[in-house]
Amino acid sequence: MCVILIGIDDTDNPTSRGTGHLARELSTECARRNLQPLGVTRHQFLLDPRIPYTSHNSGACIAVTSPEGIGVVDFAFDFVRERSAAGSDPGVCISVVADVTTAIEDFGCLVAQRVLTIDEALRVGVSPGVKLRALGVAPAHSAEPPSGRGQGVIGALGSVGQRRAGEDGRFIELPGLRTLHGRVDRQAFADLGISLAHEPSRHRLAPDDRYETFDWVRPRLMHGKPVFPVEWSEGDHVWLPVDRKRSRPHE
Repeated sequence: MCVILIGIDDTDNPTSRGTGHLARELSTECARRNLQPLGVTRHQFLLDPRIPYTSHNSGACIAVTSPEGIGVVDFAFDFVRERSAAGSDPGVCISVVADVTTAIEDFGCLVAQRVLTIDEALRVGVSPGVKLRALGVAPAHSAEPPSGRGQGVIGALGSVGQRRAGEDGRFIELPGLRTLHGRVDRQAFADLGISLAHEPSRHRLAPDDRYETFDWVRPRLMHGKPVFPVEWSEGDHVWLPVDRKRSRPHE
C-alpha cells in the first residue's frame, strides 16, 4: 500500500469556484475508483503583485492510498484539464510520498516566501517517480493555441512539497469532517483522526469538556497530521477554535 499525493493549482478564474472545490471533487472521484482518501489540504503561497493569481494564491493537495503504483491516478490529469475554468492555467503534480525529494519539500517552503518561476518548478520537478504537467499549455505540434504559460506547475509542485513536509497547510476535507456540527466532545475529533491542541489556559481539561465547531472545522497540517488548535472561553465555558471562518468565495 502506498500513499500518493496529487497537487493542483491555477484551475479557477475570478467568477468560478476555486481550486479547493475542484480538489474535493477529485478526492471524491478517487474514492469512487476505490482509492482511499486521506484528506485534501489547502496550501498558501506568497501574495505578491508580480504573481498572477485569482484571489488568494493557494494550491491544493489530495492524498490517497492505493495498493497499485502511481499510474492508478493518471486520470487526474484529464479530470483537472476538463474541469478547470475558462482562462485558467492549471498544473498537476503526482507523486508517491516516498518519491518526493528534499528539493521538492524545499520548493514548497520557498513558494510561500518568494517569487518562483515556471522553469524553476520544472527543473525541481524532474525527479524519478514525479509527474509534473502544465495542462494549460498546448502540446507540441498541436493546432490549438495555448490557453496559458504553465504557471500552475509552480503551485502544483509547491502543494506536494508542503504536504510532504507536513507543517504548512490546512485540511479542507477529511473523511467525516463535514459531519462535525455545533458543540461536540473530544471523542468526535478522535474518531476522525484529528488531534486537539489546547492553548495554555487556567482551565483543567475534563472528560465532559465541549468544543465549539461553528460548523466549520479546518484542522492545520502539523507534523504530517490534522491538528485543531483550540482556546478556552471562560465566559462560554467551552473550547473555541483558534482558526475561525473567513469569507473565501473561491475556496
